[in-house]
Amino acid sequence: MNPRSEKRSIQLCVIGIYIIAVLILVSLGTWQLTRGMYKAELEKKIEMSKDRTMDLQTAPKNWNDLNYREVRLMGKPDSKGMMLLDNRIYQGRVGYEVIVPFVLQDQSAIVLLNRGWISREQANHLEDDVIIKDMQIIGQLYLPKTGLKLVDTILARDQWPRVIAYLDIPSLSYELEISLAPAVVVLDSTNDYAFEKIWQPYVMSPVRHYGYAVQWWGLALVLLIFGWIWKFRIQK
Repeated sequence: MNPRSEKRSIQLCVIGIYIIAVLILVSLGTWQLTRGMYKAELEKKIEMSKDRTMDLQTAPKNWNDLNYREVRLMGKPDSKGMMLLDNRIYQGRVGYEVIVPFVLQDQSAIVLLNRGWISREQANHLEDDVIIKDMQIIGQLYLPKTGLKLVDTILARDQWPRVIAYLDIPSLSYELEISLAPAVVVLDSTNDYAFEKIWQPYVMSPVRHYGYAVQWWGLALVLLIFGWIWKFRIQK
């Protein structure tokens, strides 16, 4: 290959990498914008549902219609089936979120109840916290998504409460041999049956997503400017 052809090949390679980099930056910005719009819509939906608590004493036709709605559960918790969602950090301390199956009043469904966060030290005394009676409790219902699983759902099978790594409802239904509804209800921390509420419907706010989108697009713009400068230099 002569020097001119070699130089041309290098330029084409650089151009290819440059185009790919710009496309990646633009795509990342667009993805952040999309996530921000989704979070903003979710934020609006949650705010609108605060004043419309729905009574839930029987299984709904479609659980998706209740996603992120505030509900009033009527039925009985099954404290014997208590689970501990592992590796939950609050104020720098490692602990668990306490998960309890809750049988609806007409026994048409079993919903998982998130009672909130406790430290590992508190978990040693949960056997003294057995409450099995009919009750009405208010909380926020959501449909959990497991995502990527790196370990088994149930970490400790030979003890109660079971220690679990994920709220993987199909897996928990199979492992525990009970039919669970695809929903979790997070208790409000003001409830007498609740511990410390640490669950949030999302981690990053819409504004932060928009900020990241602007940053990615800004980097793409900078790269475009450098691309134009480089183009004019090689044409001289």
